[in-house]
Amino acid sequence: MVRFPIIFHCLRLTLFTMKTPVILLTVLLSGLAAAAEPQMLFFAKESAKESTRIALTIDGDKVTGTQIWQPKEGHGSRGYLDGIITGGGIIQVLHEYEIEGSEQSEEEVLKLDGDKLYIGEGELVDGGNKRMNLKEPNKVGFPTFLTKVKVIEPKAGTPERKAIMDAMRGEVNEHAGKPVTFTGSVLIAGAWARFQGNVAPTDGKAPANPSAAADLELDFFALLNKNADGKWQIKHWGFAGDSSVSLEARDTYPKASWVLFE
Repeated sequence: MVRFPIIFHCLRLTLFTMKTPVILLTVLLSGLAAAAEPQMLFFAKESAKESTRIALTIDGDKVTGTQIWQPKEGHGSRGYLDGIITGGGIIQVLHEYEIEGSEQSEEEVLKLDGDKLYIGEGELVDGGNKRMNLKEPNKVGFPTFLTKVKVIEPKAGTPERKAIMDAMRGEVNEHAGKPVTFTGSVLIAGAWARFQGNVAPTDGKAPANPSAAADLELDFFALLNKNADGKWQIKHWGFAGDSSVSLEARDTYPKASWVLFE
């Protein structure tokens, strides 16, 4: 006899016993879909001598992100994180980074606790091939923590997200030669916001201009700022197959929060 997983077994019984099975099924499945959405978190520690910034994307038990260490003077490091999150908010990752032109990697343990992200410290041993491993990863200490940076991710249909879309629409419509639709993510930090995703003609037909049609095949990035009247204005935007547009925006508008470019 085939045995169904518990949740689907319960749904099957509900369909036969409840008067409103369709509504209940929709609610349950919506809850499951919402729980599966990736979560973006940003943490930072700033001092007079240096700054450490970590951006994390948690998707189920998988964790990816970036880690930046920058002293006020001299070269810093920028790297990528890839690993898993386990019980108690413990995150085990491989930190691959570049410092002073040299590529290196090391095992790292992080601990997520509310609005704080702790960085584990422990003895490292040479693992070969420019990789350092924790000698005893289960015995690391957590003396240092970063504080969560406040960001807002306005959902589709909200007035704030619509205002941001409307602020982009004029210039991008003109570039495409026709009305367009935006699909992607919006992130707000303070008076700044960024959109990254895709742009497509609303009518489903490619622009007559071959250059514009080629652009719409690429990723789209836009940086916006809210003026004194509370109105969003587009400051920098473009299409690219890499991060060049966001890097240009970061260099042009250094007052925009770092989280918008991760």
